[in-house]
Amino acid sequence: MTKEEIQIYTRRISNGNKTDLVVTTYDIILTYFHDARSAIERKEEGQFVWNLKKAADFINELIHALDCQYQIGKDLLSLYRYIQNILTQCMIKKTESGLDSAENIITKLKASFSEVAKQDHSGPVIQHGGQVYAGITYGRGTLNELYDNSSRGFKA
Repeated sequence: MTKEEIQIYTRRISNGNKTDLVVTTYDIILTYFHDARSAIERKEEGQFVWNLKKAADFINELIHALDCQYQIGKDLLSLYRYIQNILTQCMIKKTESGLDSAENIITKLKASFSEVAKQDHSGPVIQHGGQVYAGITYGRGTLNELYDNSSRGFKA
């Protein structure tokens, strides 16, 4: 994952509501899948395994956020565990066999949660996360962003 992608995901997390956070998590997982595929093409098995472990960490975060009192939570738990099993097999065998299936499931879940996110008008999960201003300064060939966190913390 590039520095720029990390900044984009961080901004999405700091400004997102609960549903946006799930969609962002799916995007992060898909990015790690893509990075794992790139690593295996370059014959970098260590990097391949590392990317799959990071994807598995995010799947684990999704599992811990589930409310299994409801059937949808139980169904998602089954899917997430299935994906974890696929990732474990890929890491052990150091092959991307089965990764298509995991990616397909995450892509479909992301599309579903994206539709739900359009209807979720709740506020950001992180209160007083700061404001991002674009266009304040320019770097050489890039647009820099200024992050105002003056509303955070204690003032003396």
